[in-house]
Amino acid sequence: MDFRLLTFGDLRLVDGTGTTVPFPEKGLLSVCFLLTSSSTQKPRAELAEFLWGDIPMDKALANLRQTLSRVKSRQDELGIELLRIEQAAVGVNVQAFTNDLAFLNAVSQTDPHAALKELLQLGRWDFLARTEVIGGLARMWLRAQRDRIKAQMLATLRDAIAAMSEDADATIVKEAALRLFEAHPEDEAIYQLLGETYAGEPQLESARHIFESRRKYRWGELPVDPDPQTLSVARRLFERQRSVPAQPREEAAQQVEIAPPVLRGPPKLVLLPPVNLTRNHEPAIFLAAALLEDITVGLCVLKTVTMVAHYTAEKIALHLDRAAMLEKYAINYVLDTRLSFDGSAYWLFAQLIYAGNDEVIWAERFGMEARDLPRQHREIAQRIVASAAGHIERNEFSRDYFERNPEAYRQYLLGQRHLKHLDLPDIRRARKAFQTALKENPYFSPALSGMARTYHLEWLVTAQGDTKLLKLAEEEAGKAIATGQDIVGGYHQFGVAKLYQGAFDESIETFELAETISPHYADVIADYADTLIHASKPAEALEKVERAIKLNPLSPDLYFWTAAGANYCLERYDDANAYIERMADPTQAARLAAASAAMAGDTRKAKTLARRVKETYPDFEIDTWLSIVPFREQWQKDLYREGLKRAGF
Repeated sequence: MDFRLLTFGDLRLVDGTGTTVPFPEKGLLSVCFLLTSSSTQKPRAELAEFLWGDIPMDKALANLRQTLSRVKSRQDELGIELLRIEQAAVGVNVQAFTNDLAFLNAVSQTDPHAALKELLQLGRWDFLARTEVIGGLARMWLRAQRDRIKAQMLATLRDAIAAMSEDADATIVKEAALRLFEAHPEDEAIYQLLGETYAGEPQLESARHIFESRRKYRWGELPVDPDPQTLSVARRLFERQRSVPAQPREEAAQQVEIAPPVLRGPPKLVLLPPVNLTRNHEPAIFLAAALLEDITVGLCVLKTVTMVAHYTAEKIALHLDRAAMLEKYAINYVLDTRLSFDGSAYWLFAQLIYAGNDEVIWAERFGMEARDLPRQHREIAQRIVASAAGHIERNEFSRDYFERNPEAYRQYLLGQRHLKHLDLPDIRRARKAFQTALKENPYFSPALSGMARTYHLEWLVTAQGDTKLLKLAEEEAGKAIATGQDIVGGYHQFGVAKLYQGAFDESIETFELAETISPHYADVIADYADTLIHASKPAEALEKVERAIKLNPLSPDLYFWTAAGANYCLERYDDANAYIERMADPTQAARLAAASAAMAGDTRKAKTLARRVKETYPDFEIDTWLSIVPFREQWQKDLYREGLKRAGF
């Protein structure tokens, strides 16, 4: 008997006649998880954590044993083996059934119009619409899959519109646009595309009411009243459509076919730290800059605003011609800030400016006393969202942990300040500040993430291969995830810790979740690229780090170093050296530079660099270093060893 797994709408197993076949839901959810993972087999502990992530592991494993027992009994009754159940692991038998996810991937290889026609056969386009998941890992996985599928559907629809000829039938495109809107009625990009596709037709009015109701529902999750200007985005779109002179439907459709709308990317927003006070006020300046950096990271969760990374923001703030810099990097909105001191207290003056015409959207003054910091974090972030973001899917900046203890937040910002300098004393000062924050509030997720970062940075700086430091980093990151499951920091640091322990697949999956949570967080994307290099995927890594550089164009040295490493693994040695030369302090990557020069045939430069490295690190040995740094495949170690030996190490 033929079996098919359906994942859109209800999760169910059907036979060859289309009749639903009873099967344990947790078993089917496990099949979905394994189908979408990098490996079709997972250890039992990982599957248990996915299915029951919010309970102790021993209880989760006990639940898993009971579920697998029911699954095995049902599989024996049906004479199939969807799940291969082993003593220590569980795998999916992809030959035993067909599934609509595989169909989705297959049709994406055909031409866009034919792909849309076939995709409409799926019925609904809402992945696991009525399936409940528990635990942070499962929720993040489900959100990532829905975002991936939505993006694929939207891209196919856009491509189909762009490829339409003058005499093409627009019925398929219109039906697909409606189907996508039904699955995601709150998504502005889909809503805009629907508006363009159905311009001047009755279906648009119905869609407007659905969209605005969903918009208000989304804003209802915020602890502030929705901004009237933001809520009117949909209304303005339809008013613009109605202002177009009436014309025959055939003519309107033809115009869409000839000149499909070009959907622009999300606007860019930069938060500039204050630089106006003298060195006498340096502590207050650093604290204000740390506050703005933290808000920048928080706003990276937004999907319709691209946040410019704080490192670049600092460079722009110090530049003599800010306007030229904003134009150069196509920045649309600027939060400009200044600090003032009235003799007893510091105040942060902030104004949000639309760069296109220097229009001040709002301006406000915020107190910088310790007790005020959490409230100011929340207020600034919410004002930015209400004025510029337009669409919010997540709002981590409004979580109540920022208000539990102002002193905890202040200590966290001080810890972040110390991590600007990657030497051992500053790393340990940062850890002390994070520990103080956690004494005030043991469940403060950002401070737990900061603790994890200090342990992995100490491991890197000392280069002694101390596995205890990495385990501590993993533990603290795990606590951060547990206390704030939708906060990106925990996943970020967990992914880094897993990388340096050689758990490449876990690191990649964790970074996938982190990037899903904060798609514009440049530091996460750059570290994701580093993981891909060590996992022997340098081409993918180069794409990631180049995207990070675009988000943070005045990049930290680590970005260029990562890009150089990816190019080295791709045997593009001149490109690797070009990235190293872009570093402010290229001596950090002197070993890689020497190896790249040697492999490119510049023996003199390679020998000079190798000699400088030996002067700084007289105990450096190739094999010892390669034994500490994890690589998935031996060819990478061999490639580095060859370059270093040619350079004279």
